[in-house]
Amino acid sequence: MASAPAALFAYQRPDHLRKTLKALARNFGAEDTPLIVFSDASDHPDTEENVREVRRLLQMVRGFKSVRIVEREKRLGLAGNILSGVSEVLNAFGRVIVLEDDLVTHPAFLRYMNGALENYTDDSRILSVSGSMPHRLRMRIPKRYPHDVWLSRRNLSAGWGTWSEKWSTVDWLVESLETFRSDPEAQQRFNLGGPDLTPALLNAIDQGRDLWAARFSYAHFVSGRFSLLPRRSYVRHIGYDGSGMNTFWNPFHILDSHRDAMEAPVFPKHLEADTELQERFRNAFRSQGWIESWKRRRYLSQSAK
Repeated sequence: MASAPAALFAYQRPDHLRKTLKALARNFGAEDTPLIVFSDASDHPDTEENVREVRRLLQMVRGFKSVRIVEREKRLGLAGNILSGVSEVLNAFGRVIVLEDDLVTHPAFLRYMNGALENYTDDSRILSVSGSMPHRLRMRIPKRYPHDVWLSRRNLSAGWGTWSEKWSTVDWLVESLETFRSDPEAQQRFNLGGPDLTPALLNAIDQGRDLWAARFSYAHFVSGRFSLLPRRSYVRHIGYDGSGMNTFWNPFHILDSHRDAMEAPVFPKHLEADTELQERFRNAFRSQGWIESWKRRRYLSQSAK
């Protein structure tokens, strides 16, 4: 099985990026993995030096099968950088593992992602695979559940992957939005992946925010497909410290850990959706609804200044 390429998206956080690269290089199979890094450009004097530092750091990256650095000449923003970069890598390789510059991975992350992409490439029910999970204090897996992976109605964007033929079906313009907006029952069904999904989608589009993940979750919903998630997370998110463009300080992510990740996960051929797991997952996002509301109010007040 050939290793899928890893596409890493960076902007202006060299300290976070250094930790991300160090952890990724320590992954099993890193030496067989092509790494493509998309470095977004600065559009403000306050970020110019950090972007230069990021690009100096990227010139020293070693430990992978190959390293290619794509330095954007103009600022694309998070969504523009990711959507164009992922499409480029998928056109060349057919599958991709996607990371951002504030994710610290378990040494078995690449092994898990490659196994998931290989084993479920022909499963039409699965649109994406994700490498993260809420901490077990937020979401407990039922003891009766026998597998290392499960089917989620919602993708998680902290370390994920997909295939070219499935990615090409996504409607990034969300052309059905107005029909969805006036359909409370459809919104309720979408929110089975988490009660924050409908507000996140509508706010992202109505406010023109530089976000893409809510649209990707919506693509899972409208196509009736799933994201494959692990029993335990392979990713620790270090970006909820106020340093990101679209991530504010969030106390729920203090719990993030990948210490319990399985080094040799098993991927069952016949995997069925589990309603109890999905309900527990949904409730994990219900608990942070108040902070999402606070974040939206803060964003609106800052935008108005």
